[in-house]
Amino acid sequence: MSNANETSAGELLWQDARIKYEDPAQDLAAIAETLGISRYRLVIAAKARGWKLRTARKAAASSTRATIQRFKELLQNRLAQLETQINALGNDVSAANSEREIRAVNTLVRTLEKVLELERKDRTHRARKIRQHRDRNDAERDELVRRIASLRPRQDGSELCHTAGPTDGSGDAAGLALLGKA
Repeated sequence: MSNANETSAGELLWQDARIKYEDPAQDLAAIAETLGISRYRLVIAAKARGWKLRTARKAAASSTRATIQRFKELLQNRLAQLETQINALGNDVSAANSEREIRAVNTLVRTLEKVLELERKDRTHRARKIRQHRDRNDAERDELVRRIASLRPRQDGSELCHTAGPTDGSGDAAGLALLGKA
């Protein structure tokens, strides 16, 4: 009978671990320690038992895009509620109800404007980062072209001496000799 109790206690421990594992706020190391196994073994067991796999914390719900999407969904839900309330009122609309509904719609519109502004700022920020990355890559490419061009022999057949060093000030240009001289 003690064997059945141990099995049931072990299953309860695993059920508790599953609840904690599927909550991204919980620490994997702590869950694994409770079970007496490594984090790696915990992840393998979670896959084998068909648990909902965890996503990376950074990708979870912390991104600006995800937040904006949640705001949009909330606004859609609230708009649907307002439409339902207005349809339910029908002809029995009083001045107080109309005023209340107008205020709710105004608040909804202001919130939507703020969400759209956040979305515009996020798009602008992402575009700026992409542009900066592209400009940096272009500058690095241009520097490589300049360096390669300085190493090629001249068109008139004379040899070219490389005297320019790296633009960042590191390295020693004096070590480079004339190219092609015998």
